[in-house]
Amino acid sequence: MIIKNSQQDIHIVEDESTTTLGYRLSGGTDSAIVGYMLSKFVVEERPDIKIMPITITLAGKQYQLIYAKRILEFLKNEFGDIFVEHQTSHVSQLDKYVSSLNALVDETRANTQAKIIYSGITSNPPKKIYKQWLPHTGPSDNRNGKRFCTKNRLARYPLVNIDKKGIAELYNTLGVMDTLFPITRSCEAWEKDEKNYNIEKHCEKCWWCRERYWGFGRYK
Repeated sequence: MIIKNSQQDIHIVEDESTTTLGYRLSGGTDSAIVGYMLSKFVVEERPDIKIMPITITLAGKQYQLIYAKRILEFLKNEFGDIFVEHQTSHVSQLDKYVSSLNALVDETRANTQAKIIYSGITSNPPKKIYKQWLPHTGPSDNRNGKRFCTKNRLARYPLVNIDKKGIAELYNTLGVMDTLFPITRSCEAWEKDEKNYNIEKHCEKCWWCRERYWGFGRYK
């Protein structure tokens, strides 16, 4: 399957031995559109395989699983019974998040048929743009795609050279701007006051909110 994009075309092709595709689902715009493209690929070209979502949540960001489940429900309604059990885990410390995610991915590969894992990692906006958002914490300055372009056949980063404007283009190309996009969340604000925290809103101040607005021109 080839999906056209002005920044880089998306190619999704798997060999005949593939039975299950792993898919890191965070609840954000990037992983959501990866899930949509994978689902489209399975239904249209490889109905013999299934998709396994993988989600890890961080304490203070319980909304991650809430939004991941909303996206998964949308995909199920759109494409049908093409998914296997949602793999989930929770971590209480920020410095353990990446290692816990990697451990969950490794565990999934070891114990299931999902040997290939797709991720929604994207490229940063141009440096002159995101420098305006600092000192708000965002991804590393060198998230430009190059260090993620691996020959490891078990890892797939289809969006690695595409920034948020390119992601918005994909939503328009696939006709899901008004259906899938509104049920995603990019905001990374912490749930410091859970009682008064509104998970339905974006804070509009963090690095991730600013990137979302830069790319899409809207928060919802």
